[in-house]
Amino acid sequence: MGFSLRSDRLVTLYLARPLKRILRNGWESAVPVLMYHSISELSKRTWHPYYETSTSPRVFEEQMKWLSENGYSTITLNELPMLMDKEMGTFQPVVITFDDGYRDFLDHAFPILEKYGFKATVFLVTGMMGSRSSYFDGKDILAWEDVRGLCKRGIVFGSHTVNHLKLYTLQAARMEAEIVDSKKEIESRLGETVEVFSCPFAFPEGKSDFLRMYFGTLERCGYRAGVTTVIGRVRKRDNPLALKRLPVNEYDDATLLKAKLEGAYDWIHVPQYLRKRYFGWIGE
Repeated sequence: MGFSLRSDRLVTLYLARPLKRILRNGWESAVPVLMYHSISELSKRTWHPYYETSTSPRVFEEQMKWLSENGYSTITLNELPMLMDKEMGTFQPVVITFDDGYRDFLDHAFPILEKYGFKATVFLVTGMMGSRSSYFDGKDILAWEDVRGLCKRGIVFGSHTVNHLKLYTLQAARMEAEIVDSKKEIESRLGETVEVFSCPFAFPEGKSDFLRMYFGTLERCGYRAGVTTVIGRVRKRDNPLALKRLPVNEYDDATLLKAKLEGAYDWIHVPQYLRKRYFGWIGE
């Protein structure tokens, strides 16, 4: 895995991780939920590694191999709420998620996951799907026939809304339709209950009025777990409908990946929240 000097990496490895070891703070039982998007070669570089959403197949395999060799076992997102009520002991669970439903999941990620016996959860933008000529954000996305085949082979699918909009900008009825209709579409296509949801874009943590509507809608729809872009690992006290995740991409070498899984990257949530709270920034 490639090495990259950058501020978040430096703080994580040389400040946050040593402090956690000294204070023994933050090492309590927690489950990492990894957030991937596209498993493909980088067509262009973002201005900072933190914002990259692509991971090359070569690096992705290195990451999966590292997880396997270091004793991690995968669970799907709908299994996570039940697990959090149990004592895990030496069991090291990890949830692997993929947003947007790109076709490169089938072409590149799935064969690697199968190789290591790993489970995964994929979130679909249902309004963008159709035939093999369907695209989202300039990339091919999964067709329904692909989804049905992957479902039969153990991949769990969840909703990522109908149109991938910023939900907090919508009227209540439109927001509810994005959440409800996507669930119904997947269920009708697969003949299985959809229990997990991924909120598009940066999660609006400070918008209390929106969050009341949002959580209420997820509960009424029967979702058991929902993930966000809020950075961190999942603990017992966390709201199952607003679970934190750890972004992983091309630039995560073994050292940084290990630090993220152990909780040394959780500090990022503080500046992430402050940026939203005091600067009003809720980006992609």
